[in-house]
Amino acid sequence: MVRDPNVQAGTMPASAGWPVDAHDAQVSARARHNWPLLAFVALIPLQNLYLGYLPSGPGGLNFLNLMFVFSLLAAWAHGGGLVRGSGLNGWTAAYIGMSVIALLVADSRLQDSSGHMNILKDQLLAVGFIYLAQMSASSVAELRALLLASLLPWPYLLMIVANQHGAVDSWHYSHDLRISGTFIELGANEFAAFCTTAMLVAFGLLLGSRAASRWRLLFGAAALFAGAGVVLTYSRTAYVAALLGIALIVLLRRGGMRLLLPAALALALLPVLLPNSVMERFDSIAVESGTRDESTELRFAFWEVAREQVSRNPMLGTGFHSFQHAEVNPLRTDTHNFFLRELAEKGFVGAAVLLGLLLCMARMLWFALRTSAPGSFANGLALGLAGAFVALLTANGFGDRFTHYPMIAHFWLYLGLLLRALSLPTVPAEVASNGPR
Repeated sequence: MVRDPNVQAGTMPASAGWPVDAHDAQVSARARHNWPLLAFVALIPLQNLYLGYLPSGPGGLNFLNLMFVFSLLAAWAHGGGLVRGSGLNGWTAAYIGMSVIALLVADSRLQDSSGHMNILKDQLLAVGFIYLAQMSASSVAELRALLLASLLPWPYLLMIVANQHGAVDSWHYSHDLRISGTFIELGANEFAAFCTTAMLVAFGLLLGSRAASRWRLLFGAAALFAGAGVVLTYSRTAYVAALLGIALIVLLRRGGMRLLLPAALALALLPVLLPNSVMERFDSIAVESGTRDESTELRFAFWEVAREQVSRNPMLGTGFHSFQHAEVNPLRTDTHNFFLRELAEKGFVGAAVLLGLLLCMARMLWFALRTSAPGSFANGLALGLAGAFVALLTANGFGDRFTHYPMIAHFWLYLGLLLRALSLPTVPAEVASNGPR
């Protein structure tokens, strides 16, 4: 990804700052929002609503399918295209293609692979958010609206988390405290991963963008709400991933060294501020043999089965969603390690595609951090996504935090928004120099 060679001296990217008064009026007048996508972005984490109250129609006409189709049609009508030059769109397409090949491999190996196509379809709809975001956000106002839509559910999400936690709250930790929020088909770990991504992106935008006061208040509130979700799900993996993400954001922020002391003080105060049950859960983290709990110990058994399957099917693996079948895994469980499962189910070919995709993400984030203007929306979003990216890599070592659609859709959305923010048209420097509203 390179800068536009046609950008002349005296101009700066529109994404270098939040819209100023003169420019914002022009952008808002041109904005044609993708309303189905805005609704889809706000609703997709609220699995309790559309699965609990919206009936499915014939032929797979459910909420997820219909909203994606409506969003895609609106994106095409919008006329926006994809951002070129990063390589990320190509690697994403390769990942989708490899997933389809893995589906065919599973069909040839398993006695019963019914339902696999629907599972893959739901996963790929979430991946498609990276394309929908680019096609639908051709101006600052449209980009800003999609970001706002992703933050709007948080007051409701916090209310659900508080109600669930209040029903099972106790001084000492017990498994009953593992609430899953609005993710009625998933568990606490998956909901915690969603909260971690939201918290880190909001935190990065709060530290990295010089937005108007109302936006900074929104970012701060979203970070606090999502942070409460991380804490109250009692996911040890999420605790570690979130702390690593926060540390990276602080270190990468320009002038971040000045924040090290306040961050260290905040970390030291955590045992005082957090409930005793949370500290008991955090203290139970252990990976050394002889000190691991049953949940951690079982993971090593799953990983051994996966390694055996890799040795037997090295090139294309055992096929999509096959590891939980008795023909592949007598324990009939997930690997509890996304990377190892990709290797077992898609072989070295699929693992190479995944590695290329992740490296491309890392390169794009590094480019955005180096080239975006300090205080810009692009810089703040890149900062938050960098923390979320590292958190996802960490969490995927102990589970699947990459394929469940309500959990990962916003991550793909933010990647698409960042790609678009880096490619927005230029505006005169004298206009941009007025500063953010």
